Order: sequence, then structure tokens, then C-alpha cells
Amino acid sequence: MALQLATAAGGSRTIARGKMSTPTRTGSSTAKSVQHYLATSPSELRELYADLDALLLSHRGVVREAQLHYFSYRRIKNVATVRIQPRNKVLVVNLRLNPDVVELREGFTRDLRGLGNLGLQGDAVDVRIAARADLDRAARMTRRSIEGE
Repeated sequence: MALQLATAAGGSRTIARGKMSTPTRTGSSTAKSVQHYLATSPSELRELYADLDALLLSHRGVVREAQLHYFSYRRIKNVATVRIQPRNKVLVVNLRLNPDVVELREGFTRDLRGLGNLGLQGDAVDVRIAARADLDRAARMTRRSIEGE
């Protein structure tokens, strides 16, 4: 009788284990990195990023670090973060600037106070760069962000 109970108990456990579903993937394991977005971007956007990268790194002491969702540019603290949006064909740059001293333009710059931002502490401005002319307009703001430290 004891032998039958042991066999019956072991059999029911085996069935319960067999019903367990296979592990599912979590969203974080399928997240695309900023390097993936850069690699799959149109060539014009990659060239625009290369120009922006050279502009940001041309300042003394600025280094680039790749995060999962953005590139951060820093001296002691982050001075800029760059996200790549291939679908919209735009680079989104967050700069550590006081929005009160920047001329905000619809579709080009945006005040991020109260909205949050990636990798920056304090006040920040969002700049959307879709063409070389946008990069030229943003050059002065990037310099102010880096020198304002």
C-alpha cells in the first residue's frame, strides 16, 4: 500500500510539471539598442549623426558613452543625450540648458521641464535635428550646453 501511494504522488507531480508553460520572453530582452537604430537608419541620418557626433566631441573633455536607448555625451556630468528615430528620420538631442534662455521654436525645440528626460539632471531642452540646417542651428545651443557646466 505504501508503494502505491509513493507511485501515485510521484505521478501527479510529473503531470503538474508537464503542464507548466514554456518560459516567455520579456520585453527587455527584445529591446532594440541605439546602435541597432543607427545601423538600420537611412544613410542620410547616419551621416547627420556622424556630423553631430563630431560637433559634440570637438569640445575639450567630452566623451561619448552608448547606453541602451541613447548616446550620452559627458564631461563630468551628461551635457547631451542623443536618440535616433529612423522612422521619423530625426535625431532627438536633449541638452542641459535653461529653457528660459533658449528661443523655443515649434517642431525644433521643446521645454522638457516637468516632462523628464533621458540621462540629464535639471532643466533641459529637446532639439529635433532632421537636416543639416537644423544641425547648424543647434550648434550654438550644444556649445552653450557644454560650456554651461
